[in-house]
Amino acid sequence: MPSAGKGASATHLLLFVCVENTFRSVLSEKIFNSMAPPGWRAESAGVSPAGEVNPSVKPLLSEIGIVLRERAPHLVTREQIVRADWVVTFGCLDRCPVGAEGKSEDWPLPGSTGKSMEELREIRDELKKRITALSARLAPAEFA
Repeated sequence: MPSAGKGASATHLLLFVCVENTFRSVLSEKIFNSMAPPGWRAESAGVSPAGEVNPSVKPLLSEIGIVLRERAPHLVTREQIVRADWVVTFGCLDRCPVGAEGKSEDWPLPGSTGKSMEELREIRDELKKRITALSARLAPAEFA
């Protein structure tokens, strides 16, 4: 896994990819960017983006102190995959553009369809837990 390491002024990209880019990947992008280690930032995209972000995302983020501005789902591109230092997928790696192999991991978490707000909160909280652990792995190495 890459590390920002020495000379951490360069920005490393973490890309979250799900099918529609409406729920898990958007939550992940915003949560990661609220706690990103120095030199890292996140983007999110979908392999088959929907027309709009799930309306539950805004209040779910607000509950943990993160503001979601207007945002539309984005299509993941080969260029994004190539530019990304690390890619997290939600069960769609086989549908991503080529290039994520060797620099990706899959988080098999459920989507939002048919879920209550309490179940959506549980998904958000699991994402936050995984993002916290991932952020620690991505944190810049200390050099003496």
